[in-house]
Amino acid sequence: MQRVLGGSDGRGEINGVHTVNGTTPDPSTIIELDVLIVGAGFAGCYLLYQLRKRNFNVKVVESGSDLGGVWHWSTYPGARVDSQYPLYAYSLTEVYTNWSWTQQYPSSDKLRAYFAHVEKQLDLKKDVLFNTTVTAAEFNGGTNKWTVYRLNGKTYRTFFFIPALGFAAKRNFPD
Repeated sequence: MQRVLGGSDGRGEINGVHTVNGTTPDPSTIIELDVLIVGAGFAGCYLLYQLRKRNFNVKVVESGSDLGGVWHWSTYPGARVDSQYPLYAYSLTEVYTNWSWTQQYPSSDKLRAYFAHVEKQLDLKKDVLFNTTVTAAEFNGGTNKWTVYRLNGKTYRTFFFIPALGFAAKRNFPD
């Protein structure tokens, strides 16, 4: 089973980048993991925190340059959440005991500050690979592992592959 993230032109290229799909990856580029999460928004960061506590060998790949998912990218004037702040916060003691919201409906700036606070409390970035794009993922029923390909040629082999992309993961710019 293969999942292609983005478009494929049928010539072994995904999104215009040649991949190693259908061939054996170079063993020197394979990174073995228990879990690979795609996306460092609310869900990806929470999963990383919980899985590390349970001693899983886990990494997150994130196409952006910082934590926050859609809130890393949403920097346009007036961007803010559409729900009150308790819905946009972790119920983790180490995070909420020393954080207070200053707005009922936080702005994107406040959400980015919140993710900086979350990082300071949970030390997530050491297990996040930023500016990293996944191009494809293949499941091998014989090994019960996923092989996940990155744009730069590095490959992950993992028992669990979790695309924590959210509904607003694909940016769309009007013409």
